[in-house]
Amino acid sequence: MRQDELLDDFGWAGHEASSGEVVATFYSPLEAEVAAARLRAEGIPCFLVNRTAQSVLPHLQLLMRLYVPTPWVEHARAVLAETRAELESASTASSELGMWIVLFAFLGLLLAILLVQMVNG
Repeated sequence: MRQDELLDDFGWAGHEASSGEVVATFYSPLEAEVAAARLRAEGIPCFLVNRTAQSVLPHLQLLMRLYVPTPWVEHARAVLAETRAELESASTASSELGMWIVLFAFLGLLLAILLVQMVNG
């Protein structure tokens, strides 16, 4: 990781810091960092406000805001919406998998009970 990636970057190359917009807000620092990393992976410059305060005072539940330069706002929102959709579909798939695991565990337990009754009976 480069040194300049460790701290909030309030000055984008070629953009004024005041020309940014909030594209997302988070209570969870982990979710905020993942969203920022996703935007950076797409080449979208961004920074998080309250990242340092959240890490120093986590008990305050500070709201973290994700800023991007104005020309990138629509692209950033589209990327975040796509990421949310991917996470929701993965969540649905994992809940369906959990349902199947519970069902097979129940059937296995039922078969074990029947087997014990047949051996003892």
